[in-house]
Amino acid sequence: MQEQDGMRLPVDRRTFLKAASLMTAASMLPEGWKSLGETRSGEQTIAIPAKSHAAVRTAAGMLAESLGLPVSAIRTYEGAAPERGSEIVLALKETSGVPAALSEPIERDGYAVLSKGSTRVVCGARPRSLLFAAGEPHRWLGREAGVWVRNPDFALRCAGWHPKYSGAQLAAMLGANTFFAPLHASVSLKDEMPEVFARLSPEDQQRLEGGVAAAMERNAAIVKEYHDADLTVFAELPYGNNFERWSPALYRALLEVYPTAKGVRAPHSWEKAALCPSDAATWKAFDAYVRECARQAQADGMAATFWDQYGMYCQDDRCQKDGLNHFKNEVYESVSHYYAVLKPMGMKLHLRTWSSGCPHWFGDQYVHAPGYGQFSESHYEVWSRVAKETPGEIMMQTKVYHSDCEPNPPFSTMLGKCSPHTEIVEYQDVGQTIGRQYFPASVVNYMQWTMKKALSLVGHNGGAEIGAGGTMQTNYDVYADILNSCKAYAWRELSWDVNASVPDIWARWSQQIYSPGAAPHMARAMQLSEDAVYKTFSPLGFGSSTNSDFAGTIERRETLLRYTNRNYLPEYTPYLEPTKENIDRIVAEKKQALADIDEMFAALEQAKPHLTAAQRQEIETRFDWLREFAICNVTLDISLWRFRYLRAQAQMLTTDPDQLRPLAEAWDLVAKHAPNLFRYQPSQKFACYDVPLGELQRPPALGSPLPLMRELYQQSLWYMEGSVGPNYLPKELIRTITV
Repeated sequence: MQEQDGMRLPVDRRTFLKAASLMTAASMLPEGWKSLGETRSGEQTIAIPAKSHAAVRTAAGMLAESLGLPVSAIRTYEGAAPERGSEIVLALKETSGVPAALSEPIERDGYAVLSKGSTRVVCGARPRSLLFAAGEPHRWLGREAGVWVRNPDFALRCAGWHPKYSGAQLAAMLGANTFFAPLHASVSLKDEMPEVFARLSPEDQQRLEGGVAAAMERNAAIVKEYHDADLTVFAELPYGNNFERWSPALYRALLEVYPTAKGVRAPHSWEKAALCPSDAATWKAFDAYVRECARQAQADGMAATFWDQYGMYCQDDRCQKDGLNHFKNEVYESVSHYYAVLKPMGMKLHLRTWSSGCPHWFGDQYVHAPGYGQFSESHYEVWSRVAKETPGEIMMQTKVYHSDCEPNPPFSTMLGKCSPHTEIVEYQDVGQTIGRQYFPASVVNYMQWTMKKALSLVGHNGGAEIGAGGTMQTNYDVYADILNSCKAYAWRELSWDVNASVPDIWARWSQQIYSPGAAPHMARAMQLSEDAVYKTFSPLGFGSSTNSDFAGTIERRETLLRYTNRNYLPEYTPYLEPTKENIDRIVAEKKQALADIDEMFAALEQAKPHLTAAQRQEIETRFDWLREFAICNVTLDISLWRFRYLRAQAQMLTTDPDQLRPLAEAWDLVAKHAPNLFRYQPSQKFACYDVPLGELQRPPALGSPLPLMRELYQQSLWYMEGSVGPNYLPKELIRTITV
């Protein structure tokens, strides 16, 4: 053995335990290892092979940090992996001396641990495997004898770049091996299409060409960081295939040179026709732009997302003649061009089959949202040509839900249908429709059953992806969130083992953050939050605002009911019928939502004596945010169902005056609680924010419930008075807006 003389570890000295709530806390380590750093002798070390990959050295540094050992406790060894007392030995499958019983059971990029007394030999399939092991030493340090194997269920585990954490830290935290990063390019087309570059203004020429060097330098540094951690990194292409949105300046210049490339938009279509896919100049520009993005990214591949930024939905005579006026042919051509550009560059193509969540009118424009059934094509129909006719090496990622981000959404209709493509199931952990991460809001149960179903459809060679963050949040770190980090933690556990015990997941997550006295109660509170937020936001399984805010008008609120794509399903359409029975149903659902929140508060009361002062203050505030919002939102949903009933009664030339009292009480209740939304002290500091609440760039808020409540009441009153006249209804139940 030789000690590392001043060996530089590719990990900084930010405390590993503070990196995120997902990291291994000292309380999770087995007895006998917690105080290893305090009782360390010369024999208590972490041993790694000489001339190890940077990821192996980083893993050793992480383990030393979490165990309280100094860097000097890390030693290198030559030749065969040793087995010495009080030592953690890191090795790879190809390392000399690793017994077959340890290496042979390892699959994909998993790892295995051999325990002999106080010695642990950790063998990884590849360097990053040891980062995964370093992220969860509580799983293997306490095992006294034998071989323990940890193989991931999904071969690909994908996540996003984060400005606060290195690639190695994210790999250890999430057990992920593939990352998507904003490796932005400054595209001028100077070399690819000089005739277009010449039409740019001098200012645009200087701006676009002048940004290339800085972009490439930044991108190279990020790519190196991830490669040093033995990770795959993809650059994100701009959303969609709307060239005008990609670069307005280049788009204008392109049409000056090639005017026939301009597309013809369908009347009232949200999906645009910036360029015509039947024009050769369109693909010349498209290919050149993608090629330049890829060149500057310097990544392992490029990730493409369509969302609702379709920019070639062209309806001119040429496209109608050759079929390129249809979404499925448009996306096939686009993906085929992406692939043709990237293949010679040695880069992979990752495709997100995501589009906006339901067909609907948005002002005077119609969002086709191709792929969501009923009057839109099915998900598979839109992507069928891509699935069947493009090379299988293109990876296809599909959201687990057959909708936009929605509470408790239906399962995808696309997963499992794209063989031979590698399929990846996508989870968006951003709290988008359940409170933007402001509120305690679990989705762990949903994640558990859907992850298991997804694996059965895409197989072990498929993947799982998580997009973690906070919708419209600023200064926010999802991994440091003492409440909602439970979702990223559960994703990590389930992407490795879809059969992982949910009670164990809750126990481990809570023990990493809270004291032994508080942990079980906080786990209970967060478990209750899942049904509570589903029932708070989603009325009888239907949709709500895609950004959790209060809808401003009845028209908008009814449009949002479509967003889970259940409105046309036979088992759900009866709940939309304007009947008193459905009013009773939604009253019962919303009553249960508030009861679940009361139970969350009861669990919090049990945890309070064991929480730190900072934890208690933060959790009380965020629980209050949820309760006050829920009171307003459930009242709005109940009132919406009463309004729909009264509207239908009016169409039958009658009414139900008994609905006035609950509507007046709803008006009063919302008016009382609206001022209580998002109460906090500006000096308060949450663990998930890097500044006090009063200094957040975007203060916590989800709008006002008052405009919608007033419209629901006033329109309902109008329908009632249409049948009973102006003097029939009790005056004490009449509400008016006072200025």
